[in-house]
Amino acid sequence: MRNETILVPVAPGQQIEPVMAPLLNYAERSRSKLILLSVVEKLDMAWRANYTPLTILERTIEQQRQQLATLSQEINKSYPSLIPSTDVVSGTPFIEIVKYAENISCDLIGIDARRAHKDSSCQYGSTTRHLMRKSAIPVWSLQPQPQHRVRRVVAAVDVASSEPETQRLNKHILQRASQIAQVMDAELILCHAWRLEAEGYLRNWARWNDTEIAKAAQSERQQRLQRLESLITQSGIPSDKVRVEQLEGNTDTVVPELVEQEGVDQLVMGTLCRSGIAGFIIGNTAERLLDALHCSVVTLKPDGFHSPVIGRE
Repeated sequence: MRNETILVPVAPGQQIEPVMAPLLNYAERSRSKLILLSVVEKLDMAWRANYTPLTILERTIEQQRQQLATLSQEINKSYPSLIPSTDVVSGTPFIEIVKYAENISCDLIGIDARRAHKDSSCQYGSTTRHLMRKSAIPVWSLQPQPQHRVRRVVAAVDVASSEPETQRLNKHILQRASQIAQVMDAELILCHAWRLEAEGYLRNWARWNDTEIAKAAQSERQQRLQRLESLITQSGIPSDKVRVEQLEGNTDTVVPELVEQEGVDQLVMGTLCRSGIAGFIIGNTAERLLDALHCSVVTLKPDGFHSPVIGRE
């Protein structure tokens, strides 16, 4: 496993809270390079009190550089193998984070996903949600966990589709989840939500009885299991290192139930949308699932996704 580069966005005034411990543990154990990045928003205001907006921006950037230097030292004290580098840029946070991550070819963006000082039913801040939608680089959004440990990692995949793009994404999801589980010495669970899509038609129009419906469901379940087993083999993961869970029902209902019942700390999922429109790659099911989850999540994009934030050559 090669050493990765992990970018950690830090808002001005933000501290490194215990919620970030799993990411920092992962970075230390995997010998990753850690970069702390702050984005100072540009000022759009009239001249005030002998200072121009540019002067205020320059002073704010310098203050943020000092803050990041302090945070880097604090991280190094707790995680001696980590010596985070720091950088400060100006602009719109999510845009600059995506651009910076692309420019340095980082492997992962890790962010405290909580909405600080905001009352909202949405558990993710706007910057986190923008990154999930618009970053081609995997985003690890962290939520508070018991003891801030990673004990169980779930890879949520969709094996219903035979499209090559979806199959490649499934492989990336499982490999990323396996990597986290291996580094963190956690249990790996591969899950897939399914249901007999044609049940209503078969029951109401084809007049199938319960026994026939049950046989069809069992056949469908077995086919999905074979695809999951094939995915494990293709991903190069020993079968005894992963537990398979087939969940019957809607994804945005049964996956959160599994997370709650199993005490899952980390879920890895794709945000593939059938439309494939850049910037709108998160489909409705993925959006609903993200809102229903109460654990840390790594979101991945399919190969070939081009962020709308990055201008095409």
